[in-house]
Amino acid sequence: MEDRLFNKAYDYIKDKIDSNSWPPGTKITEQLISEALFMSRTPIRTALLLLEEEGLVKSIPYKGYIVAEKKISNEGLLERLELIAGLIMNYLQYLKGNDIALDYQLFETILEKQTEYLDYRDATGYFKNEYRIFETFIAPSENQFLKKVIMTTARDIHSTYSDNTDLMDEERYQSEAQLLELYKEIAVCMRDKDYEKMGEYLLFFFETLKDSNDSLAQ
Repeated sequence: MEDRLFNKAYDYIKDKIDSNSWPPGTKITEQLISEALFMSRTPIRTALLLLEEEGLVKSIPYKGYIVAEKKISNEGLLERLELIAGLIMNYLQYLKGNDIALDYQLFETILEKQTEYLDYRDATGYFKNEYRIFETFIAPSENQFLKKVIMTTARDIHSTYSDNTDLMDEERYQSEAQLLELYKEIAVCMRDKDYEKMGEYLLFFFETLKDSNDSLAQ
């Protein structure tokens, strides 16, 4: 129930911001949202925390939240990647503690398609398919916050790519090829349920991602 309410509150607020119904500077009133959605303030506050991490809202001490400027800063992007890294490490502990096996066969099938997109330098297909990689990896998680922050961050990063130009650039191509090799190593860890080794690869993955996307939000 709590996850469903959290998602409902998150989607409601984000839709208001994305549609510009609430332009930058608009004060966000928890009470009005609570009345509009017929729910308590708790899931609304959780949604606002995530939206703040994503740079969509800003908290003002003793005054609540306002809609932030839509431009994501490079610093904000890096902070969000740090947040995701921490959430993923906790997720791996959850998988290990509950002896949960990830669907490595589906993961490998998606990676095969990813390799094809990269070989053809098809940025549109490549980044769209990458969503499936993330979705497959986090599918067993019961943490809706984790899922939301990963997928929305991916959308923010990928929104900078509108055509194939980026993968035509050799430096960008090599950067993505390096990340793809990391995905393949992670697939092996998924097969072997080696969560400790997977954690090492994922930490390196995030460092590589931060380096490769250092100038995205400038």
